[in-house]
Amino acid sequence: MKSSFWRLLANTLLLAFVIGLVIACAGWLFGWNTPVQYSNGFFGVGGILVVIGILSVMGGFGARADSHMLFSQSAGSMDINERNQRLVSDMTQGYQAFIFLFMLGGLLIALAVLTANIF
Repeated sequence: MKSSFWRLLANTLLLAFVIGLVIACAGWLFGWNTPVQYSNGFFGVGGILVVIGILSVMGGFGARADSHMLFSQSAGSMDINERNQRLVSDMTQGYQAFIFLFMLGGLLIALAVLTANIF
């Protein structure tokens, strides 16, 4: 559990750094001159990532909320325990994406606030 948390945190920080560099390069190319312009770029991308994370959970909920079993889940020789394990695995994967994108978007939004207030 600890190693997966630290790996998630490291991946989030690394990707936030890379996205921050891309936004900074885009700002340089577009000729942004004020910190507010950079702050708006960080905030916009961070907000988009948070919304994508929320939509990933909502989409997974819509797939799980259907009471009819999908054909791919009924084909084969899966017993009830295997089906439940598959359901839990699918749910966990959706929430992991949400947590990752929420943390990433949150870091970029925090960077936007710092950029607007410090520089």
